[in-house]
Amino acid sequence: MGPITYLVEKGLVYTERDGRRKRVVPSDARAVELYQDLVRQHSHIDFPELLTGKALEVLYYLDQPRTVSEIADRSDNYRNTVNRILKRFRDRGLVGTVDGHYEFNADFDRLHEFARELAHHLHRQRLEAVAPKGTTLWEDYDEFLAQAETEIDAAAFHETGLARFAAFDLQFLLTGHRYYVYSEDLDAVSPAELCCHTLLVDDGSRHRSYCLLLLSRVDVDEADLREQAAKYGLEDEIDALLRYLETHGEVDDDRLPEWDEFQKLAADYEVRLS
Repeated sequence: MGPITYLVEKGLVYTERDGRRKRVVPSDARAVELYQDLVRQHSHIDFPELLTGKALEVLYYLDQPRTVSEIADRSDNYRNTVNRILKRFRDRGLVGTVDGHYEFNADFDRLHEFARELAHHLHRQRLEAVAPKGTTLWEDYDEFLAQAETEIDAAAFHETGLARFAAFDLQFLLTGHRYYVYSEDLDAVSPAELCCHTLLVDDGSRHRSYCLLLLSRVDVDEADLREQAAKYGLEDEIDALLRYLETHGEVDDDRLPEWDEFQKLAADYEVRLS
């Protein structure tokens, strides 16, 4: 497969007919520029053959020196799959290891940037197809959290944010925006995920109080909640919420309510506090 065919397959360039001739029109995605630079500077490397299947996912999570286990955990792949891919990269001189951690050689860290920009481009395409004015609030390789102005009824888009609290008998006044997480692996947004999504949308005191109500109403597995927090980069925020409930408000954080205020709020929503 040639470099242009590869870019066409990834939806990064388009072919147009101009009379008898076919013209290649690149999209404005930054991934095109990164890829073309890599191919130009390292013409001896068969990038289309290398950047297939799960290889892009492994590159996406190699944002800093990481062990095989770390990448396997973050990408939700088997360790031997990650190991096989990294070995292929090492054999071609793209990566090396220091103390069991894989890292890029020379300027090949642009492969991580390419994988990230490609994923971002594909997420934008998916979102624009169902919500042209939608914006992405958070993303990883195969999932993203989006804000939309209208309802989205499409495969793999799951409603989250304040509207989702109704599933757990908590009705809040909704804003004009709707929030959705795109994931092909998800059946429905769990309370742990909802708590994280809510803080990504707005980590102010009101949304934190809503999360506290949810965690008080529903029996959420703490290990699962902390795992979700790590995925979304919210470890400190979730830890503060858990400590707040455990200590009945003995947490020094002005974005969390005084305990007596929270007791009144819980009573209003008929949430029993332990």
